[in-house]
Amino acid sequence: MTGPKTTALLALSLLLPAAGARAADAEPAWAEPPVERLVRIVEPKGGAEVSLDELIAKLAKADAVFLGETHLDETTHRFEQEVYRRLIEARKGKVVLAMEMFSRDVQGALDAYLAGEIDEAEFLENSRPWQNYRTGYRLLIEMAKAKGLPVVASNAARSAQRAVAMGGEEAYQGLSEEDRAGVASELHAPTDEYWRRVENATRGHRGMLPSGGARKYATQSLWDNTMGESVALALKEHPGWLVLHVNGAFHSDWWRGTVRQLKLRAPKAKVVTVDVSAMRQPSSIDEDRLTPSSDWAVFAASRARDRNEGFFGVSVGGEMRYVLHVPKGASSGDSLPLLVWLPDDGPGAADELALWRRRLGDEAIVAVVEQRWREQQEDLSSGGRWTWPGDFHQDIPGAGAAVERIQAYLLRYYPIDPARVVVAGEGVGATVAVAADLYGDRWAGQALALAPRKHGELRDLPLPLPEDRVGPPPARSLTVFAPAADREWWDQETADYREVGFEAGVEDWSADPWRRLDRVESAVRSALGLKAPPLAESAPRAHVVLEHDTPLARNWARRLAAAESAREGAAVAVLTRSELGSLDAGLEGSRELPVRMVAELFSSGRARLPHANGPFGGTTLVVLGDDLSPAELEAWAKLEADDPINAGSRFHRLRTARLSGERSLDAVLAELKSQRRTNVLVVPAEFAAAPAQMRAIRDAARAHEDDMTIEYRPGLGSALASAGDEQEEKGDG
Repeated sequence: MTGPKTTALLALSLLLPAAGARAADAEPAWAEPPVERLVRIVEPKGGAEVSLDELIAKLAKADAVFLGETHLDETTHRFEQEVYRRLIEARKGKVVLAMEMFSRDVQGALDAYLAGEIDEAEFLENSRPWQNYRTGYRLLIEMAKAKGLPVVASNAARSAQRAVAMGGEEAYQGLSEEDRAGVASELHAPTDEYWRRVENATRGHRGMLPSGGARKYATQSLWDNTMGESVALALKEHPGWLVLHVNGAFHSDWWRGTVRQLKLRAPKAKVVTVDVSAMRQPSSIDEDRLTPSSDWAVFAASRARDRNEGFFGVSVGGEMRYVLHVPKGASSGDSLPLLVWLPDDGPGAADELALWRRRLGDEAIVAVVEQRWREQQEDLSSGGRWTWPGDFHQDIPGAGAAVERIQAYLLRYYPIDPARVVVAGEGVGATVAVAADLYGDRWAGQALALAPRKHGELRDLPLPLPEDRVGPPPARSLTVFAPAADREWWDQETADYREVGFEAGVEDWSADPWRRLDRVESAVRSALGLKAPPLAESAPRAHVVLEHDTPLARNWARRLAAAESAREGAAVAVLTRSELGSLDAGLEGSRELPVRMVAELFSSGRARLPHANGPFGGTTLVVLGDDLSPAELEAWAKLEADDPINAGSRFHRLRTARLSGERSLDAVLAELKSQRRTNVLVVPAEFAAAPAQMRAIRDAARAHEDDMTIEYRPGLGSALASAGDEQEEKGDG
């Protein structure tokens, strides 16, 4: 008998040792590599790299060692366990472990468990362990228990924290004797420099932080004072021992926070700080660029992390892709400007590159970065987005770092003038451009943020402070083009940037739709050091009407507008149907550009039909609408018979279909399948179809998706927008 249960048992048996095997003596099947292979250890002040053995020898000479961590990374926790184990050996057992993760009011439960008076279940029930105790901190506690060594619960008691955070000095002075034991017996105010870092780290909620003398009673101060006092008391209680304190890195970075609070209480103690940073590629760290914020910097290979917001995670390789245009004939003797363009959520990089080739021609090298996450758009086109809700903090700065790497690569291999590098973006891409400007390390140039979207969470990111920089800051500037509704927000945000030494300003985003596209091109050209073609107030006007305002339709319309502007010197607006009603008077004298897709466009050679993607060719299947006249249907039938696609490539073909009827999409796909032509691009004979129409097309083709490779493209607008381009369009091109 077989079934799901049998299959599950068989799979489980493959993971279990064979009968009679001594599982306890076997090497764990999923053991991680030795921790020495997963970390780099560097002395920031000199850039010297040392081994783990060398680090331990230096730490063993200290009275107190602070391990600053990020809490969730597995390699970091393994490093901490190894440091604790080796320090116990080096100091012949005279090591006290102190931990931020337990507060003073659970010291009794911790002591009872270490002494074997209660079991683990009772200990966990009474000690309020962090949610990642099992994967992050349990092995430290178990090591201490096995060795019979003390562990100090160093943090402030929760009840006292709440009382003082709400009532300030009066509440602190009024604490009961029991609650007073849960916090430091005396509070020392944090320094202005440290509090500046606290405010910067929480700048999106700065108004909630206390100021002046009240800072002494803030939760952050209570933690630092109490943990510093706890370490001082441990040193006093265990003379000649080393205290190893595990805490969040913010508490010990720059020898402030908890470290300063210890030094105020034990000024003669020899203190060493270690900052452990988790990252994908520790080998890529440039020692010469390290900020000396700790005595030792440890870079741990990020491989797995504990639960955060409901999810666990493992780190795997990834990349950010981009497409590149280099002017024909560019040689090593040239010195060309570089535009790194970050599109809004939606359009693919290839479509955006085609737009900028229209705007800049061969005057600049252009790199268009693909959004971090790929997704299928509502109109079934391939597109992307820069971040997902809840992931802003890691996605946006990470994308900004990728922009810097792209620039570095291109500057090494292409004839680029480093003084004319511009990072620019629109919409959410503009928000990424801001992050690239703020958090970039070495690149110099200008950043332009054109009508940023989803920017509110930028204020929750700490700003890079001037004292954290190594060497002189690169010459960079930021200009934000903000719509009227966002102007006040960006005025305040850029003021914060200027306070930490970044040159930043705000300009108005054009409200005139006939000048908006020109404003984009002019701003980018000016930043690149290129001449912007002037548009006189008397320039002819034209407009493109979007029946359906999707990201790809807007891209195609802009490309059409750019071509018209270059050809006729016209000011061209891209308008939606809903905008037309409010612009009746403004439409006077503006010529509407035709966007109806007719077969004659392709039979005459003025435009090229897109090709199906794939290494062995494919079929472009054009779905004809129900509103076509008999003459138009005949023209499409003749185009199919002449097959201009096949004339240019024997591996590609053109076919037409209707959504229903005799030559239905379903029937034509079945016919192609019978001919073993299973790679198909389905595209309606429209400039840009509505999402609902594309869903209807997909419904008609869905029965064939399992045994055919079917891609969908929401229209032929790109072919019309690219009319006259030298390069034939293929796929998303």
